[in-house]
Amino acid sequence: MPLWTKQDLIFACKASDPTSNFLKDFDHIEGISIDDRTIKKGELFVALVGDKFDGHHFIESAISKGACGVLVSNLKLARKHNGLFVNDTKKALIQIAKFARNRFNGITIGITGSSGKTSTNYLLSNALNQFGKTHKTSGNNNNIIGLSLTLARLPYNYDFCVLELGMNNKGEIIKLTKIAKPNVALITNVSSSHIQNFKNEKEIARAKSEIFLGLEKNGIAIINSDNIWHEFLITQAKKVNAKIHLFGHSKNSNTRIMKIIDEKEGSIVFFDKIKNWYLKYLNITQAENAIATVSVIKELKLESAKVIKVISNLKPLSGRGEKLTINFNKNKKTFIIDDSYNSNPASMKAALYNFYNLRLKLSNFEVVIIIGDMLELGESSTQMHLELVPILKKIKPDLLLTIGSYSKKIHNELKFTFNSYSYCKIDKLINDIKKFIKPNQIILLKGSNGTGLWKLVPVFKNIIQENMNAA
Repeated sequence: MPLWTKQDLIFACKASDPTSNFLKDFDHIEGISIDDRTIKKGELFVALVGDKFDGHHFIESAISKGACGVLVSNLKLARKHNGLFVNDTKKALIQIAKFARNRFNGITIGITGSSGKTSTNYLLSNALNQFGKTHKTSGNNNNIIGLSLTLARLPYNYDFCVLELGMNNKGEIIKLTKIAKPNVALITNVSSSHIQNFKNEKEIARAKSEIFLGLEKNGIAIINSDNIWHEFLITQAKKVNAKIHLFGHSKNSNTRIMKIIDEKEGSIVFFDKIKNWYLKYLNITQAENAIATVSVIKELKLESAKVIKVISNLKPLSGRGEKLTINFNKNKKTFIIDDSYNSNPASMKAALYNFYNLRLKLSNFEVVIIIGDMLELGESSTQMHLELVPILKKIKPDLLLTIGSYSKKIHNELKFTFNSYSYCKIDKLINDIKKFIKPNQIILLKGSNGTGLWKLVPVFKNIIQENMNAA
């Protein structure tokens, strides 16, 4: 089935076809793109205009790569390229998303939270694939443009749609949820991420709870009962008459965790009447995301056993706890835990706790911790970084590397306790990193995306490849 016909698209965004030749060489639209670098043949190119870019400059590039047509806000260019014309391409993309959501008859799940959104999306979409065709947010497309693009790409005959809803400021979640219109709304947790844009953590909880305002009739709210804001979130969910499902350790949880223990590279979960659910590659933090996934499955009246089997063998996503292995001579190895995608105080402490447990299992390995600044913490930045000092003292790394001005304060506190180096920028560390890497190490990467810590990962992968080629 076609993703979009010409008639549906024009109706969806109230566009005009100045030359009447839009889509003249194509039967239908196979996809929607806003990036000429990745556009595929048969996709529509939407020329968005931002503060620092204008998609209209890339129209010819998109067409040369096989775009079936263009959606523009420049009448002259619409005529030149047989494109559709609208007054505002961003608004048009949002209108297309709303139309796509309204014609979709499957189940939509919206996920928000201070951390764990993408990992839960990954686990849940893999689980739902066992029961039907599943569409999901890809990458970090969880803002208004990303959500609209995800929905614009939603095939209307699919069974499930999993959407991430992210925020940096007040009022963003309500805009997203009104477009997403979830049947199920899941809040993974609430913590002090993005606190610089809020007065306090309760404001963050209130902003996250706005996801419930977009719930469809008979909607379901899934809430983490271990989070300190769960009572507040329950109150907010009740205001829209949502059915409430709690997951966590508390006795009143609908999906109750009895305990989670570390086991080799992963963890073992005991929940409800299920004993010894072995997650081969998912640590304790990821196990909680797996329980959130099971909660959704239960509410959708799907078979949990299928899901348990699938999740048992899933590995973490790149940048979110993925383990990389460097093989040296004589069967010596170095393990890298790549948790570099993003960071906030809660996820940083969780990562350090999981790393501490790994350190205990691999006691003969040298321990290296590479920490980047946790950003968007406002006036609390210094305090929240220094709160990591006791945890680091407990781990006792053989080497600590910090990137950024706030992480430097950690370095200053610990530089006389153990071997520590501080870097202002990631580029200098990239140049130096090889001199720190050797056999029999376990290395943790953790920091906010803006520090560029993730740029170390290709360097490590190159080392892995070089060693494979030399073997």
